[in-house]
Amino acid sequence: MSHVLVIFQADTERTEQMALAVGVGAVEAEAGIRLRRLRMPGAVEVGHKGYGTLREADVLWADTVVVGLEGEKSSTQELNGLVMVLSGLDSSQMKGKEYWTFNAEGIASKRTEAQTLAEEALLTAGITPVPALVSDAADETERMKDAGRQLGRQRI
Repeated sequence: MSHVLVIFQADTERTEQMALAVGVGAVEAEAGIRLRRLRMPGAVEVGHKGYGTLREADVLWADTVVVGLEGEKSSTQELNGLVMVLSGLDSSQMKGKEYWTFNAEGIASKRTEAQTLAEEALLTAGITPVPALVSDAADETERMKDAGRQLGRQRI
């Protein structure tokens, strides 16, 4: 069974919904998932509480790490949690792990500064990018589910 860790930064429900769609797609592909929200102290709760705090054990468990970022610019305070967890890992333990990032615009959007920062941290940790994901679904939620299905099948 493939393991997909979906980490998302969201101050609105849109990015949370896209992260959940990725998770649903991964489950449909029979993958195990974990959802973790990156947030600044004092940030409002989005749709659901209790996503848990990102820990090294989550990254070690995952075959694929998905990071969804809401803002164009990087908010270092929010991304610090991800960067700190990744910097504490031994890159030899990351062999074979892959990552994929998305932003508030979804799959086919232009890369943002926030994605670049997250991707640099993931690469430094020894996690490699997933080959391009493609979906011909008309709706963004369905495209995100398609992405989750593809990511959930990565290890099967």
